[in-house]
Amino acid sequence: MDSCKVADELEELLREASQVFSDYVRSSRDPQALVIPRIDKLDLNIPEKDGMGAAGVWDDIQTICGAATNTWSERFLYKLYASPTPIGVVGEALVGLLNNNAHVFQASPIGALIEDKVGRQLAELAKFPVDTAAGLTFPGGSYSNMHALMVARNRRFPELKRGGFTGAMAGSEWRRPMIFTSAHAHYSIEKAAVAAGIGLDNVVSVPTDAAGRMDSRALRALVEQAVADGGAPFFVNATAGTTVLGAFDPIDEIAVVCADHGLWLHVDGSWGGPLALFSSDEELGRYRVDRADSFTVNPHKLMGVPLQCSFLLMRDGLNPMREALGLGASYLFHGGSPNVLDDVGDATMGCGRRPDAIKLWLAWRYHGTLYYQRRLAAARRLALDFADMISERPPTALGCWRLVAAPQSTCVCFWFVPGQPNLVPLPAWGNATRLLCARLNSLGHVLVDYATVDLPAGPLPTFFRLPLNSPHVTKETLASILAAVEQTAQALVDEDPRCFLMDSS
Repeated sequence: MDSCKVADELEELLREASQVFSDYVRSSRDPQALVIPRIDKLDLNIPEKDGMGAAGVWDDIQTICGAATNTWSERFLYKLYASPTPIGVVGEALVGLLNNNAHVFQASPIGALIEDKVGRQLAELAKFPVDTAAGLTFPGGSYSNMHALMVARNRRFPELKRGGFTGAMAGSEWRRPMIFTSAHAHYSIEKAAVAAGIGLDNVVSVPTDAAGRMDSRALRALVEQAVADGGAPFFVNATAGTTVLGAFDPIDEIAVVCADHGLWLHVDGSWGGPLALFSSDEELGRYRVDRADSFTVNPHKLMGVPLQCSFLLMRDGLNPMREALGLGASYLFHGGSPNVLDDVGDATMGCGRRPDAIKLWLAWRYHGTLYYQRRLAAARRLALDFADMISERPPTALGCWRLVAAPQSTCVCFWFVPGQPNLVPLPAWGNATRLLCARLNSLGHVLVDYATVDLPAGPLPTFFRLPLNSPHVTKETLASILAAVEQTAQALVDEDPRCFLMDSS
């Protein structure tokens, strides 16, 4: 196929795609659109000989769109992401069109330049030193967190890079590497510890305060106890926006402990990180991350960039990553250039890299910084307004509303308590949440989630957790969901008056 025919085929496909995709978004935004469509028949077979061609493929694409979870609906309040912005879709298509590999400069020069610029811009917003800080993209926050841990491990225990744990443990001075993270931290920290050979037994879970924030005094005591017991603490993970409560750990207090004991401080801001980057001056004190050694932020969550787009920002730049992880494979990484952008793939645990920074850069250029400041401020205001709606909503004949805690970011957690709270056992609160959530989601018009956490006073009964992300969500949207919960409760009680008292776990 000559070049003109390739371009003509692409033009024809994109023309059709433009119509199909825009029609899909238009129908998905309809107030009556299902969030969880019902999948009827879907032909997944691969043609053994000739393909189906354009006509058959567009039928398939429309079928997939009709069966996919509808993240474009304002009633998709299930996980920590929502629909992308339209320019984000264009950026995703652009990355696919270029098909560049961002592991060496020559393979993706424009991708490398954009990644460098965006990484430094994000680091500057995080108040990292502008003369050293830099950032790289990874396929998700879990991989960003894992790379931060691997760099910290190999910096503290450089012998592990070559000799591994077998060689290191043969030395007379060997002490067990230990990491510390909040009891409410994302499980990726524990998975990273497994991948790094640290082991789950050497991950110390630090209790939280009543608001779900890491207890810095408990952290200090646990670090000192670990040292006294012969361990070698080296890494602390703080969280900027925990997965469930959206809590922000007291990073300044944690940084003091890390400085006193020579520990690497990583901040996992996969969810709440953009609040630390784009908040107003009066909110900035709540969300500061500037004392961290490394910082994860996922623009594919609160910033509306398409999945996946995650940045790991490094206070001291990329050289610590190269020293800790690089192997300098000569068949790929030729080196010898003063360009700091050469061979960035050698600073990672992988090889092939999508130039995902292009998606964020294009969206940032399109919208401007003010857009993100306003978007995040609006999400924060909506979370506070929603918390007030729950606290002030009058009880019904079937029950009443209770807020779990005042929102610290844009996650709002609450119960619909069947009956009178002082007369209903706590397990029934959680049972009601699970039943209501399951029935609501089964109808397909909303998609919401539930969770639970342990606090110093004990485990909380299961509660609704709604992350407010999409700018399409309004107070009217949230009021309609509360009303839907009440209507669903009535329907369940009509079917079985004792349903909330029975265990549904």
